[in-house]
Amino acid sequence: MSLVGYSKKKQQSQLTAWDHTLAGGLSGGIGRLILQPLDVAKIRMQLQVEARQARKYSGLFNLILQMGREEGVRSLWKGHVSAQLLSISYGISSFGAFEVFTKLSYQRRLQRANSGKGKEGDSKYKPLEHFVCGSLGGCVGTLTSLPFDVIRTRMVAQPEGNKMYLSVRDAAAKLHAEGGFRAFYKGLVPTLAAIGPQTGLQFGFYTLFTQILESLVTAHDDLLKHEVMTSFGSLFCGALAGLSSKLSVYPLDTIKKRLQISGWQGRQGLGTTPSYSGTLHCARDVVAREGLHGLYKGMGPALTKAAVASSLNFWLYEHICYLLALRFSLDTS
Repeated sequence: MSLVGYSKKKQQSQLTAWDHTLAGGLSGGIGRLILQPLDVAKIRMQLQVEARQARKYSGLFNLILQMGREEGVRSLWKGHVSAQLLSISYGISSFGAFEVFTKLSYQRRLQRANSGKGKEGDSKYKPLEHFVCGSLGGCVGTLTSLPFDVIRTRMVAQPEGNKMYLSVRDAAAKLHAEGGFRAFYKGLVPTLAAIGPQTGLQFGFYTLFTQILESLVTAHDDLLKHEVMTSFGSLFCGALAGLSSKLSVYPLDTIKKRLQISGWQGRQGLGTTPSYSGTLHCARDVVAREGLHGLYKGMGPALTKAAVASSLNFWLYEHICYLLALRFSLDTS
């Protein structure tokens, strides 16, 4: 039994809403620490307008080598403070909201069952239910964490030898001076359009794969006295969910990144930075300049990161929830 999402069986674990928010925040923070270099690489490649011989980075490994040589190894963790704030705030709010929405959905089914209009048990459409609840959770997480994402993108995009932003606080102050409160929500429309469905698909696919592979990815736990996800199960199903969801919405992620640095002059030496009037203008301009391929720039590191990040996040979330649930089992003992 997976500890992701509310269910009748999960009531046995006695986990609270605070447990879920803690698990979401920790899983996001630990995953970010490990995977920040891939995210930096993905952003640099997404923001590269030039093609073929004119481009600065020819691929993932070339980018990592160049950044390490020109800007130092520490540059691969550029914007890490803002990225940690992004991951922790997103993990807390998205997983917390997801658990609340799945609980509300279960309670609604229970009410319908009590009125004779349905069954009390877990929905056979659980993956679809988790897609909807995950999409809502992703939107809540985005609204909470997008200011940190904009700051992180700007800090990653600037070259090490020509910094415009010296710290997260400095970046926040200059962003506010640049465009007020709205500057922190640049790219909100494509972000919501991408993250909502992507998070929903991530939760939906994870639930689907855990159901399909249940006999292979779960095992009985003597301490909790019920079935739990194995480490292999959560890692494997998480990786499949990450790949499937990222592939579905990747062009919107590229558009979001382009909009977040639209017209910004802090990328000197790293290539052209066009200005865009909106989401559609950005999409048309990217396709016109770079072809459809332009919407999929940086997909190699992005898919690698998505698979590993989703795998790590679900494993960490399941494992942290398991450790938190153990305290009730030990207290009973």
